[in-house]
Amino acid sequence: MQHKEKVDKILDVQGLLCPVPTVMTSKALKEMKKGKALQVITNDITTKESIPSLCAQEGYNLLELKEREGLLYFTIRA
Repeated sequence: MQHKEKVDKILDVQGLLCPVPTVMTSKALKEMKKGKALQVITNDITTKESIPSLCAQEGYNLLELKEREGLLYFTIRA
């Protein structure tokens, strides 16, 4: 069984297309306290590159990226 990271907030952006999921992820992370974890759920395949890039640029920690049944699940520490 894999270690499950505690998630403080879930952002479900299924059905939204680039750049909206990434913009909403950035906004959500800016509103969170440092050290809190955000889970982003999306079906926009372009976020596979744009969200990790956002994390690298803004100094957020991408803890996990899972792909299951056409959905991407990002766990990010603010």
